[in-house]
Amino acid sequence: MDAMTDIPSRRQDEIAAALRAGRELGPEYDDALAASLVDRIDDTIDERVRRHVTEQLAEAPQARRGMSGNTARFVLALVTLGLSVPLTAMTATLVAGEAVAFLWAGLIIFYVVVVRGLSR
Repeated sequence: MDAMTDIPSRRQDEIAAALRAGRELGPEYDDALAASLVDRIDDTIDERVRRHVTEQLAEAPQARRGMSGNTARFVLALVTLGLSVPLTAMTATLVAGEAVAFLWAGLIIFYVVVVRGLSR
């Protein structure tokens, strides 16, 4: 018999024994019997929650969450490239030609900084 299936049957036996004792003792012990049963039910629930959380934590490293680093870098590269075209056009028409070089330097620095942050 598995230890997990043994626990509910043992608890069931304990509760049945408490109910029999309550019948023998009489109604004046009903409150004490109810408190005892609530404690046992709480213990059972706590035990099941702990087991469930332990199982979930054991499975967590196996589950992949979020984007991989390569996917994030690829998306960032597309976004940077997508922004660079209109920003270059606006900078070239509104400001002097040297500003385009500063814009591209800024975009490259931005990209490098973010990629280094993703790899940590």
